[in-house]
Amino acid sequence: MKSLRISRRHLLRGAGGLGIALPLLDAMVPERSAQAQASGAAKRFIVVYQQTGCIYDQWKPSGTTTSFTLSPTLSPLEALKAKIVVVDGLTNKAATEGIGDDHGKGMGTMLTAISLAGSTNSLIAGGISIDQEIANHIGTMSKFKSLEFGVQSGSGNITNYSSHSASGKPNPMTDDPAAMYNRIFGSFTAPSGASASTGPDPALVKLMNERKSILDAVGGSYDSLVSGGRVSAADKDKLSAHAQQIRELEQTLIVDPSKTVSSAAAGCAKPSAPTINAKQGSNFPAVGKLQMDLLYMAHTCDLTRVSVLQFSRESADPVYTWIAGQNINRGHHAISHDADGNATSQAQLAAIDKWHTEQFASLVGKLDA
Repeated sequence: MKSLRISRRHLLRGAGGLGIALPLLDAMVPERSAQAQASGAAKRFIVVYQQTGCIYDQWKPSGTTTSFTLSPTLSPLEALKAKIVVVDGLTNKAATEGIGDDHGKGMGTMLTAISLAGSTNSLIAGGISIDQEIANHIGTMSKFKSLEFGVQSGSGNITNYSSHSASGKPNPMTDDPAAMYNRIFGSFTAPSGASASTGPDPALVKLMNERKSILDAVGGSYDSLVSGGRVSAADKDKLSAHAQQIRELEQTLIVDPSKTVSSAAAGCAKPSAPTINAKQGSNFPAVGKLQMDLLYMAHTCDLTRVSVLQFSRESADPVYTWIAGQNINRGHHAISHDADGNATSQAQLAAIDKWHTEQFASLVGKLDA
């Protein structure tokens, strides 16, 4: 039987002219191009890198794809568990082949998946990295095609660079938050009404509370579409998920006039100019926080849609003295070469891995909100 097609402009209609756009359904796409027109590219792409890898047994979650328990290393992501995917079982063959030592190959192929080029004395990336490939497609929509943030990442050889525009063309990370601020926000003026406020806009309160149940208004149209035999079982699943996402979004849009609205919730705001010695080892966590704050606001203000945040570099030796209870007084790379049977070193490495997850969780938590 010939399937019934639905227009990609189809809306669920309700009283008063309210309407909800639908996700891309199989029933909207001609059979010959259904595969080619799968859901569009993500609006934003952010890479966060930490040096020296992690202890696999402490990192790997337990359970199944749909029902899993986060590992000790990933436990700081518990609040976002329903929204994350943990990928395991992949092999980057380029990191095991060709010229270069393991550190150089691991770093230089991480986002390219292409074997290193150049010579053993002058290693270069073999091609473009995935962040820049994506930036070539969506980066033109914003002021900055991409932004590369560093935390004491240094410069000079293949182990310092994760992002590459092409073979032999690395994108150095900017390690100084003050320099990054000047580049992004030096001449920037936040849109009118987007700066921090002490309370919600009364007009916003009225609008959001009037629309706090759009789904209820279009419920009949939704039920008719799902039960009318016009969509497949797969499309029904998409519609159900879409409805749930809208319901969750509505809950975030309903404004309580008794509560204040932060600058992040209110939208784009020009941050304060940072002042810090970015090269001082003990400032590592403070520099990381400043860079994450700048990255977050750069995306909030839609000044970029592609970013890389690189904590240190491969084979680097930051000393994580600030992690409580571990008495760490040696460099990370040095500790990583200790025997697996060294309980003290293993505990310190696990604590470092968890600290990095805490930083990541802080960033993505703000982005999620």
